[in-house]
Amino acid sequence: MEGIDQKNIENIVRSFLPQSKNFEVIPMTQGLINDSYKISFTDQAYFLQRLNTQVFKHPTGLMHNIVQWQKSLVHASYHCPIFLKTLAGNYLVKTEQGHYWRMQNYVSKAIAYDLAPNASIAFEAGKLLNDFHSCSKKTDASMFQTHIPQFQDISLRWEQFQLAFKKADATTITSAKYALEKLYSLQEFVFNTPLKLPERICHNDTKLNNMLFHKDSGKALCMVDLDTLMPGYAFYDFGDALRTIANTWAEGAEEKPVAFRKDHALAFIKGLCSNPKVFSISEWESLPFGAVYMPFIHGLRALTDYLSGNVYYKVRYELENLDRASGLLDFATVANSQQAFLKHAIQEAL
Repeated sequence: MEGIDQKNIENIVRSFLPQSKNFEVIPMTQGLINDSYKISFTDQAYFLQRLNTQVFKHPTGLMHNIVQWQKSLVHASYHCPIFLKTLAGNYLVKTEQGHYWRMQNYVSKAIAYDLAPNASIAFEAGKLLNDFHSCSKKTDASMFQTHIPQFQDISLRWEQFQLAFKKADATTITSAKYALEKLYSLQEFVFNTPLKLPERICHNDTKLNNMLFHKDSGKALCMVDLDTLMPGYAFYDFGDALRTIANTWAEGAEEKPVAFRKDHALAFIKGLCSNPKVFSISEWESLPFGAVYMPFIHGLRALTDYLSGNVYYKVRYELENLDRASGLLDFATVANSQQAFLKHAIQEAL
């Protein structure tokens, strides 16, 4: 996505806050998809984003789901950032260039982590995910749009990978040998998806840095980055969270000391099990599968992007997608070896 100058951003801010003046625009570099800015006033701050419509091709459907989700929280203890409306009552501003922008309040005294710094944060993350699904359980899934069809579908992602593999040159394929070996070793396991699970509203991107915690108390505040809020399965959100909570490797790091943190996994599971009724028996039983499935599918997507020439994710260096894929597939392999441990931990916590 091409750059945006200061004047354009100021005009977009005033679409949401017409009387705004004397504010600072601070680019935020974290995030692989959208372009984000902190809009800082003397006494308040907001979060401004330009949606990447190459990825999110249906921005109105995306915002529809978020608004539906916010409506379900009216009488709930769970809170999330509130999106602003324009004077015309819209949640999105579309520019002449066809870009879509949105704005929300900035959560003060909040911090996010790429990896869990301790078991206490892991426990809070589990409680937060439980709260999220306790709220989503009360929502009508038919009111939500699937604006990214087959987002977590392994068959589609494998088909995309095979196409990229066929088009890649020999040098690129050779450089990906390690990741490819890991991928094929897990293929049979991940294609054995649990059957007859109830569909529910999922976050679909529950990595730890999409959870906010209070800087001082360490208590979980809310989940953010709701762009992938859609129908899905419980094991999606469990596995996606665990890959950053029980991991020693931060996604994007060039060095990969990948190991499984049992203490963090146990704490996360205990927090998640604080309300056993949030999931059905079949959903609880499916969660360990998600611990392999989700890092695998993210690794598969990163590897596909690398073979395709890095066209989807933002990369800082040429091999970043390959490093990302290798680290994710390493964790999927480790998580596969911990299936018995995870099943026992969930049974004990319940």
